[in-house]
Amino acid sequence: MSYLNSKWKDYHTQPLRPRSYSNQREFEADWVSGMRRRYRISQEALAAMAAVSVTTVQNWENPLSKKAIASHNQDRLRDIERDLWIKSHVTLLNPCPPTIRALYDLMCTGRDESAQALAEHFVSTATHNDPERARLLHWASLTYSITDPASHKARLYQQEALQAIGEGDGRLAAAIENEILGYQFEMLMQAQPQSTQSSSDRIQQARDLMQACERLHVRDQQPAYLWNALEVACRAQLPEKELFRLTGQLTDLLGADVVQRRIESEAPFMAARIVFKTGKAH
Repeated sequence: MSYLNSKWKDYHTQPLRPRSYSNQREFEADWVSGMRRRYRISQEALAAMAAVSVTTVQNWENPLSKKAIASHNQDRLRDIERDLWIKSHVTLLNPCPPTIRALYDLMCTGRDESAQALAEHFVSTATHNDPERARLLHWASLTYSITDPASHKARLYQQEALQAIGEGDGRLAAAIENEILGYQFEMLMQAQPQSTQSSSDRIQQARDLMQACERLHVRDQQPAYLWNALEVACRAQLPEKELFRLTGQLTDLLGADVVQRRIESEAPFMAARIVFKTGKAH
């Protein structure tokens, strides 16, 4: 079965669909244009990657086009999507442990089941106090989410990675934390609640991410981590009490003027402006 035919079949198995399509051609057109938007590439760039003309890409994205996307071009799109996903979500920090390099090489060559099996082995043999444990758990989640962003296994590893953040003190800790937290927050913002259950899951993910940032602040006493926690609370629309609590902590550390100036001048903290409007920054 060709790649987009498989995607079309998978789409029909989803209990909650983001939108309806009148036919497979409309679905394929939306998938191609959606991939470009997701990775911020132009039609010209996609044409160069797929070794086709810009007109061909335009036809792919035209739901009224009568010309189907050829199977070999669907294979190219599959490989392009994987390559873009890896470049967007995967960071190789130096020095790179052999364990991470092995997972990366398997993912790059499309050997996902092998990558997942190897990740399972690495996780099962890693000690709890291993300073690289958080990054290993993060990479274990990547081996599953590369094929299914909604994977339950990926979610479990992501939660464990967040819990492990702040527990280690390795010399690459800060870089590892940025890698994991950045990915987690990106995934959270891309997720669109479609039901009460998915909405509650999203809120819990945001809360886990916020608390991971707070643990880092407890460990390193860096205000930047509290600002990160506040940004998560604002953009994920967590309850107002979290905004008041985090803003109060920042105010105690930095002073009301400094905190108010940043909150009122930067868009990510827009939701926290209510704290100063009510005059309850403490």
